[in-house]
Amino acid sequence: MTYQVELDISHEATHSEVEQFATDHGCTAQLLMADGPAGGNPLYLFKSESFDMLQELYEQVMGHGHGFDEEELKTMFVEV
Repeated sequence: MTYQVELDISHEATHSEVEQFATDHGCTAQLLMADGPAGGNPLYLFKSESFDMLQELYEQVMGHGHGFDEEELKTMFVEV
């Protein structure tokens, strides 16, 4: 089973830095939009075979105080 989530990432990070960050967290990153809807930041699709690894990546991007519990995250992460 694969899980995925779309996140906008700061424009300060290079594409290769985003890819390396994803790899370090057991995920892949695909650039969906270079000038995304959230203030012009790039929009990436992150995928992983592991829900836990994707959750770890999400928490690193959004911060540990993101305000969502595991059940809410399950509705944000798409199973494909």
